Order: sequence, then structure tokens, then C-alpha cells
Amino acid sequence: MAQRQLKVSKPALLCVVPPYSLGPPAGIAYLLAYAEQQGCSDFGFLDLRLGVPDAYAPTYAHTGVFGDAYVMDVPDLPLVLSLVQAVDSGKEPASGFSPVIEKYCRERGISASYLREYLVSLDKYFTAVTATLTGVRFVGCSVWTSNFLTTLLFAAHLKRLPRPPVIVGGGPQFTESHSSAALALRSRLFDYVVTGEGEASLLDLYSREAASSTGTASSVPGTLALNLQGEVQRGPERPLLSPGEIPVPAFDQIPLLSYQEVGAPRELPYHLSRGCTDKCTFCSEWVFWRRFRPGDAEQTIAGIRELEQRYGAEYIAFTDSLVNGHPGRLRQLAEGMLRRRRRIAWGGFMRAEMDTETATLLRRSGFDVAFIGIESMSDETLALMNKRRTELHNIKALRAFLGAGIYVVAGVIPGFPGDSREAFIHTTDQLRTLQHEFRGRLRINVEPFIVSPGQPLFSRLSEMGLYGVRWDDEVLDIAPKYRDITASLFCTVKGANQGIERMGRLHIAEAIESDEPTKTDPFIYKVAEPLSHSEFDFEHLTAGWFLARLKGPAAWIYALLVKQDEQEQLAEKSYANESVDLLAAPNLRRLLKRLESSHSLGPTRVPTLTEGGYSRKRAPNALYQTAPYIVSRRGDWHVKGRLLVVDFVNTSWWLLPAWQGEVLKVLRRAPHSASSLQHQLARKGITRSLSRCARLLHDLAESGIVLASQLQRAPQQKAKPIERTERQAKGLPPPQRPHKILPIINEVLSQSHSEFQEAPNLTQAMTADAG
Repeated sequence: MAQRQLKVSKPALLCVVPPYSLGPPAGIAYLLAYAEQQGCSDFGFLDLRLGVPDAYAPTYAHTGVFGDAYVMDVPDLPLVLSLVQAVDSGKEPASGFSPVIEKYCRERGISASYLREYLVSLDKYFTAVTATLTGVRFVGCSVWTSNFLTTLLFAAHLKRLPRPPVIVGGGPQFTESHSSAALALRSRLFDYVVTGEGEASLLDLYSREAASSTGTASSVPGTLALNLQGEVQRGPERPLLSPGEIPVPAFDQIPLLSYQEVGAPRELPYHLSRGCTDKCTFCSEWVFWRRFRPGDAEQTIAGIRELEQRYGAEYIAFTDSLVNGHPGRLRQLAEGMLRRRRRIAWGGFMRAEMDTETATLLRRSGFDVAFIGIESMSDETLALMNKRRTELHNIKALRAFLGAGIYVVAGVIPGFPGDSREAFIHTTDQLRTLQHEFRGRLRINVEPFIVSPGQPLFSRLSEMGLYGVRWDDEVLDIAPKYRDITASLFCTVKGANQGIERMGRLHIAEAIESDEPTKTDPFIYKVAEPLSHSEFDFEHLTAGWFLARLKGPAAWIYALLVKQDEQEQLAEKSYANESVDLLAAPNLRRLLKRLESSHSLGPTRVPTLTEGGYSRKRAPNALYQTAPYIVSRRGDWHVKGRLLVVDFVNTSWWLLPAWQGEVLKVLRRAPHSASSLQHQLARKGITRSLSRCARLLHDLAESGIVLASQLQRAPQQKAKPIERTERQAKGLPPPQRPHKILPIINEVLSQSHSEFQEAPNLTQAMTADAG
């Protein structure tokens, strides 16, 4: 099947590369808003995570098979060096992985066959994606620990284009790990690196490149670049933005509705403040934001109102390091929301500082989920952590939140050096007692102790009873050119409470994550993807119809809509097949071909990208195109005469009049305005008025079936709802709200200590997010 060329309308593009848990990227939304605020509308956005199976960190593990505690500097260094060495040698980017993969995976307890397949399929995915981006001149990528390797792979493919773009990397990984930035720049896969808060730095770099300025970026504050001698140089420190300079995040170019769970409130990230009031010894969050900057409560409430009006927000996941970093501002926010009767729920991160009166106020204002970094119930351990909290503070805060009816996620760190086994067991006993008292309202987030270069303790490991173990020469010799960067890097740490002791405490903590009878903790960082090449995943939709999905050869999800008997045939033939790639299986070809031909919008075996996003405020001449995550098929019996339409990313589905299948086909081929759509339909013998075409496009955009571009700040239009899903139609309640915010907290948190570098709130989000 030939790939449709993506016509990129903007010269600059911000991207997020898989893996990483899905969620609307907060950092990128802030970057886009800031650029627009400064009069620059040149930036577009592509989320390369959408359309491929979700995963958290399949390329590395924080704990080895014998309890090794891997340092989160460049945790998958053997794979990174294999990649840059292949690029330096003029070979295919992914060709270097095979020689090192077996030993690497054995030490980390990762399936070598799975990781090899994962990297090969991503390599094909990036090959297809970059071939469509030939007109882009400037690319910014958000980089966390989990996607550092894969973003380098993406950059390697971009640099192979006949006219490669300028590539800028930013985000928590580059901010915390100077070695990662140096490897990216010295390999010339990245031209610039932005550290810390990235809005102004990104715009300065783009302005320099757009003006074809000569020289390096060493004069651009907040950036790293190579000088004429090929050495990494740092620009001047950039002044931080004041809260009043930070705009409301803009999601107009983001396919917002594909991130939303069926039946759950529409959730968006936002913040009241930037930075943290503390410097806990295990946390690197402060490195990114540098200092705490509380925002204005009234401005935040106005921003929430804009998110409601512009994007239909129903839930705000506050991504602040500490929403209660300034308790007075937090109370002002809650009081203001009550006074203005803002009917919206919210949640976020809190330090263990709370009283019953304030917690009750927060709950009345809509606050319903708090993540609290408890870490320990031992005063001695808390002092070692520099938490500035005590066991009494922790218990008081937990009881205040839980007593007010607020769902709590409490962070705990197994394996912290200096925390005795007795103290750790005391911590888990205290939390378990609270779980019994407040049934179903307290979940434990297990954050195994990890070392990373941005932590205060990193420079004084010996004081903590730890010592670092460097990478073997065998690893460093993969790419000897970079030994001046890699020779000093730690692979693991050993010492107090590490090894089997750390692993044992990890198991104890995992055993009390929840008092629910089954483990459903979204903080369990999945290694593998939920879909594979070799087995269809079936999800029942309605009236005997199923969504069948598997991972295609180029990572893109292959999705079919099948009836009960077809599902049984597909399952039977799949189970009888010995091939690891079902789409290439001879005994399935005829069945798949017949099923594909029955669709009005069928599956694709190669990545399909579309520009556009979502906003309730669209220009009269806005262009619309079918979202790339849509499949559709005309049904029979119960749904006779209707078109079943499904978003295969979030599995939302709709029933539409059959003639609208022609609309979706037209919009799949090319973007159209209401007037050009009317003309195209007339050529097919379908006569519809211009106003009806406009209303139809509006309704389809409100569902997420189509994406819109050329958006504007205009008076809000009320959406005419199209036919809802079976859950909504039957009036079934949405999932419990406390669980809805957890994926966002997971994305933002990553690990509240050493892996805060993963947090995409952090306009981190490349901040140069491209988050």
C-alpha cells in the first residue's frame, strides 16, 4: 500500500517520539502558546506516539536481574553507542544494535527478541515518517530518559534526508544529563540542545536559523552547541520567565480527543507554579526549573476558564512540582473557583503539608486526587532525604486529605541509603494501617531508589554509603570516539541498601500498592507494548462488532472492524499460524484482503500522519481532514444503514449515517473547507447545503473523527452532538474520577526523585519540549 505524502504546511515542527505514556503534551502546548504570543506561527506539531502501541520504557530497566541499581544518566548506553557508531560509520542507523543486545538484555531481564523487534519496527516507522517531512526546515524534540535512544534514532533518519533540517533537543534528559547532550551534539544528530525552561530559547534559536545567522549558538542563552573546534559550549544562563509571561497552553494543533478515555472527563494539564520549594537529596526536579515561581490565582482561574471554553476541559491535571508550594495561593485558587462556581475537577502534586480545613476547602472546590511524596515514615530517613518533613507531618497530611474525601497516591522509596530495614517496614505498616482505615482511597506509588546526575546526593555518594561502578571497557569500546564523554559515566551504584536489600523492599512496597483485590496500578512501568505482531487483540464495541488490532511491521497499529463470525475466523487462523508476523502469514492473506475491502476507511500497514488538532474556536475557512487513527465500516442487522466509526487509539466509536462515509473518504485524501467539501460531494451526487456541510464538519471535529487546521480565537460555537457511544447512550457512569488523573500524574511524575527528568509537565516537555 503506497504511503500518502504528508504535506507539512509549517517550516518548523515540534515532535514527541515514542516510547512514553500517552497524554496531551503539556510542555509542547506551552511552547506553541509562547511562540504564538510572540507573534510566531511557524510551528506545527506531530505526536509520533499516537498510532503506535503504548509503552513506557521498553529499552532499559531501572533494576537488573540481580538487583543492580542502574544509574539514570544514560541507562541504555550500550544501545546509544551502537547507534552513534553506526551513524558515524555511514551504516544504517539500527544496524549496530544486534551485537550488544543479547548481553544487554540478559543483565536487565529484558527479552532480547522483543527489544530487537521493537527497535527494528521503530526504525521502519521513522524511515516512513521522515520521508514525508522533506519540507520541514527546523525540528524540535522533547527528550526524557525513556525516549532518549529512540529520539536519537529519529534524528538519525532526519539527518539522512537530502536537505536535513536543523534539529533541536530539549527537556529533562538533556537538562540533567550533560553526557546525553554531549553525545547528541558530538554525533551531530542534534544541532542544538536547550536546557531548562525552553520557550524563549527555542524561539531565539529558530529566529537565528530563520535569519541564516552565522556562528554557533553559544551566544543564545539556555543552549548548548558545538563550537568551531567541535567542543560543546554552553550559552549564558537565561533569565527565567515570570509567571505573568507564561501563556495558557495552546492545544489547537494537538489531536486532543485521541488522548481521552471513553466515558471519562476531558482532561488537560495546566499549572499554578513552576519549580519546587525544596531540594530533596533524591530529586532532580529543581535542576529543570531552578527556583520556585508561584503564579497568580486569579490568572490561573482565568486560564482554566479559557481551557474550558476553548477545549471543553472538564478536568485539570495540575503539573506543578508542588501545587501547595505556596499554601496561600492554593487557598486563593480554591476560594476563587468556588466563588466563580467553576464546575471543574482538578488534582495534582502536593507536599505533606495540609490541615483539615484547607483539605475540606480544596475538596469543595473540585480537588479530588493528590499525589504526596511521603517517601518514609522515619524522621531519621526523612532528615537524610532533606524532606523538611516528619512522620507527624506525613500522617497529618494524609489524614487531612483522606478525611476530606480526596483520593491519595503516596510515594515511597524502597532502598534509600541510610533507611534501615526496620524503618522501611515501619513506613509500610503505617501506610497499610491507613489503607485499612480509608478503604479504596489510598494507593502507594513505588519509586525504587535510583541515582541520577541532577540529584544533590550524586556529588556525595560516599557520604551516603554508596559508590558508583563505571561501564565496562567492552561497552566504551563500542564507540571509542566518545570515550572522553563516557569513561566517567556510572553504570550502577552499590553500597547501603542496594542489591538484594533494595529488591526485597521493592517487593514489600509493591505488595501494598493498593488494597484492591487485583493489581491495577498505573504506575507499574510497563516494559513491553500491549499489542504484538503475532496476535490480534479484540475489543467488543457494540452489537457483535469488534475492534481487532495488532502491531504492524512499521510499528503502526493495524486495525480492523469485524463481526462476530469474522472475529472467530480471524482468531482461529491466527492461532494456527506459526509466523511472528500475522500480516505476512499466507493463510491469512485472503481473509485480511476481504476484510480490508469491506471497510470504507480501512487499515494501513504504514504510518499515516495528518496535520491538525482540536479547538472549539475554528475559523470560517478552517480546513478539515480525517484523523489518521480512524477506521470505519458500514454495518448490517443491528446497525444496518449506519456507519461504524472507531478511533483505534482510544477505542471511542460512533454510528453515523452511511452517506457520511463518503465525507470521510474525501477528507482522508486531502483537507477541505466546508465549501470545497460541498463541491466534492456534489461530484459524487450527494447534494448538501453549505451550512449543512459546515455543521457536519463541526460535529465531526467535536468528536475527534476529523482534525482541524487554521484555527482562530473566535466566539464559541455550541456543538451538535453526533450519536454517542453505547456507554454514553445507556447513561452508564464514567470510570471513577480518582483513577482518571493517575495516567497524567504518571506521565508528569515518572519518578518523583531521580526520574523527574521524565516529567512532561515540565515544559520540560522539551521545554524545548519540543511534555
